[in-house]
Amino acid sequence: MLTLLQEEFPEVTISKIRFLESQGLIAPERNAAGYRKFFQQDIERLCEVLRLQKSTYMPLRKIKEHLEADTRVDLFSQEPEPEISLEVEPVVGSPSSASRPELFPIDELARLTGASTKSIEEMIRNGLITGVTVAGQRHFSPTEIEIVRTIHSFAKFGLEPRHLRHYRTSTDREVGLIEQLLMPLVRQRSPEGRRKAADELVELVELSSGLRGLLLENALSQLKKLTDHSSS
Repeated sequence: MLTLLQEEFPEVTISKIRFLESQGLIAPERNAAGYRKFFQQDIERLCEVLRLQKSTYMPLRKIKEHLEADTRVDLFSQEPEPEISLEVEPVVGSPSSASRPELFPIDELARLTGASTKSIEEMIRNGLITGVTVAGQRHFSPTEIEIVRTIHSFAKFGLEPRHLRHYRTSTDREVGLIEQLLMPLVRQRSPEGRRKAADELVELVELSSGLRGLLLENALSQLKKLTDHSSS
């Protein structure tokens, strides 16, 4: 399923799909083992969310309101839809729990990403991933799988984890700025304040990510012109 989605949305990842689910944009069913099942209507809704994000830059909260006000699901359809599994099997957690943590030990992380355990340990030393300790062994989240996979892709350009530490430093600064903006709402300790903080967090993450990409694109525009000129 992910491969099919990436034909139209090359930037989409499993982590992003999980994030959209956590924000209530999609709600796939889960089987008895806790794995998500994506039916055709789930895939169509996911595609619509991604298209709206890409074409309108609407905040996720507004996209959710738009979709809820414009339901396109045929409630009277009797034909069962094929299910599509997106998940890889987690190593940690109860197989019968739908809300179990999805954590992976370092050897499984290496298998899923193609990175060596030595390289992963270097990523840990440089603060690019941290993991959590479970039963005396470090385990890693699905998001950290994507981080390791991305860092590993830099290797073909001769870049090692130590060369990428500035990404973590920059991220920590962004997180600090967002925390400063949201802490007054969090300190209110009221449901309304926390809901507003959650909404603003989603919007700030989107704005921060978008600005970072635009600044990088703008800074590299001259280099792109040079490469375009040399290839013509």
